[in-house]
Amino acid sequence: MSREKKKTDPVNILLDLIIIILIIAMIPVGFLYYTSKSYAEKPSFTADSQMMGFLLEKKDYASFVQRSYMNRYNGDTQTGGYNALADYMEAKFQYRIYDKKGYATMAEKEQAVMEKTRSEMGNLTVFADRFDQMTKTYNE
Repeated sequence: MSREKKKTDPVNILLDLIIIILIIAMIPVGFLYYTSKSYAEKPSFTADSQMMGFLLEKKDYASFVQRSYMNRYNGDTQTGGYNALADYMEAKFQYRIYDKKGYATMAEKEQAVMEKTRSEMGNLTVFADRFDQMTKTYNE
């Protein structure tokens, strides 16, 4: 019994090549998927002092206060003065509301927060003064 060589079908060869190419192509695709998934799971929020200063210059106080909350949530302690300024702005806003509505005890609490945070913000009191002027002219 002799073995005869089987003729290889060109379709089988083509299919084998396609399978090999697909396997080779899936290796980088799988790597990209894995790396993008691992990057997506990492916390991506960073609010450094430059970004906080940029928001102050733009007078985007709502985003400034929001970023302050995100800093605290993520454990960022490097922007302490900015966080104190955000607390001051929030307390000033609430103070104005409580004062207008006649809630004296709540207004006094917010005023105490304002005094405390004003002493913690350091050289950012310039922005606190600017915010005071803005709220003063807005409500008059």
